[in-house]
Amino acid sequence: MEKLLIALEDRFTAAIEPYWAPIVTAANRRIALDQYLIYSSVLAVFLMQLLAHKGIDIFLGYPLIMVNMIILFNLNRLIIHRNHIAIVAAVAAISFIASANSSTPGLSIIAQIMGILFFSTYFFSVLTNSGLSVPRWIQIYAHFALVIVVMGFVLYVLRRLHLFPADKEFRLRSIYQEPSLFIYMTLPAFGIYANAYLRNRVYKLEVCLFFFAYVLADSALGFLGMLLIAFFALLPRLSLWRMVGFGFAAFGALVGLFFASANFRLRVVDTAVSIARMNFGAANASTFAFLSNAYVTIKTFMNYPLLGVGIGGYQYQYTKYVSDIGADLTDPNLINLNMYDASSMFFRTTAEFGLLGLVVLIGFLVVFSRVKGDQHVDIRNALLPYLLVRMSRLGAWFSVEIYFFLGLFVLNYLHSRAAYGTRKVPLATDQPGTL
Repeated sequence: MEKLLIALEDRFTAAIEPYWAPIVTAANRRIALDQYLIYSSVLAVFLMQLLAHKGIDIFLGYPLIMVNMIILFNLNRLIIHRNHIAIVAAVAAISFIASANSSTPGLSIIAQIMGILFFSTYFFSVLTNSGLSVPRWIQIYAHFALVIVVMGFVLYVLRRLHLFPADKEFRLRSIYQEPSLFIYMTLPAFGIYANAYLRNRVYKLEVCLFFFAYVLADSALGFLGMLLIAFFALLPRLSLWRMVGFGFAAFGALVGLFFASANFRLRVVDTAVSIARMNFGAANASTFAFLSNAYVTIKTFMNYPLLGVGIGGYQYQYTKYVSDIGADLTDPNLINLNMYDASSMFFRTTAEFGLLGLVVLIGFLVVFSRVKGDQHVDIRNALLPYLLVRMSRLGAWFSVEIYFFLGLFVLNYLHSRAAYGTRKVPLATDQPGTL
C-alpha cells in the first residue's frame, strides 16, 4: 500500500511539474531594478493625465517619477548633458531679461525652470542608460497603449449600458476624463502600428482597433492625428499630382466628418461664429479655450514681439486681456480655462519667448524630423503627429509624457545621424515594420 501511494505521488508530481515549475520560478525570482525602472517609467506616461483628488489635485504619474528619481540618484545614474544645461540656462537667462519689461515675477520663472529640469533630467537619464534601444522603448509603450485601447472599448460598452450613472460623457475615452487625453496618450502607438502596416502589412488588427477607438472617441484632435499620420506615412509615395489628390481627399474627409460628427460640427460652427462676431463667450468650452488664448497670445506678441514675457508669464498676460473677449467674467470655470498653459504650446511659446522662441520651436521640429532609414522614418512618422497635436492644444512646459516622447524623438534623430551620417550602413537593430 505504501509503495502504491509513493508511486501515485511520483506520477502526480511528474504530471503537474510542467505547470508548477514556472510559477515557482517566477515567485522566487527577484524583479530586476532595471526592469522596474523601465516599465514604471512607461506606466507613469499613462498615469500622467490621471488626477487624484486628495485635498489637492495630484497627477498620478508625478509620485512614481519622484520615487524613481530617488532610485536613480542612489544608483548614481542621473545624467545631465552639458548641452542640456546650456539650453535650460539659456531659457532662464532669456526669461529674466524678458521679465524686466513685463509683469512676470522671478518666482514663476524659477518654478517653471525647476519643473523642466526635473522631468527632462529624469527621462534623459532613464532613456539613455537603461540599455534599451529606441525601438524597444517604442515597443513597450505601444503594448501599454494597446491595453489602454482595449480597456477603452470595455469601458465604452459599460458606460453605454449606464453602469456609471454619474457619467454623462459617452464618447470613448478609456480610463481618462475626456477623449482628448486618451488621444494624447495613444496617438504615437497608433502611428507606429499604422506605419508598420503600410510598410509591411503587419498589425492589421491593432490598426483596426485604434481606428475604431478614435472614431468612437469622436475627438477633433483624434481625427487631426489620423490625418497627420496618413500624411507623413504616405508623403514619400506622393508625387505632385498625388499630393493634390491627397489634399482633395483630406478635404472631402473633413467635409464628411462635418456632417457625420455632431461634436466636430459644433466646434467648427462655434469657431466660425465666434470669430465673425469677435465674441467668444457663447462658444463651447473647447472652442472658447482655443480662441481666447489665441487672442491673448496675439495681444501679448504685439506688445513683446522679440523675447516675449519670459517663461511662466503667460498667466499674467491672460488676466490682463481676458476681459476683452466678451465672456462672462463671473464664471471662474470658463475664464480660467487653460489660462496657465495657453491651450497650446505654440501659443505659449509665442507669448513667453516671442518670435525667437517660435522660430526655435519650429526649427527643432523640422531639424529633428530629418532622419534616414526605414525604422527611423517610421518612428519619426509616429512621434511627429503626436507632437504637433499635443503642442497645438496643450501648452504645459513640464509633464511626464511630453519629455518621454521628446526624448525618443531626439534619440531617434541622433541614432539616425550616427548610422547614416559618416557611415552609410544602417544600425544592426534596424528591422522596419516590427515591434
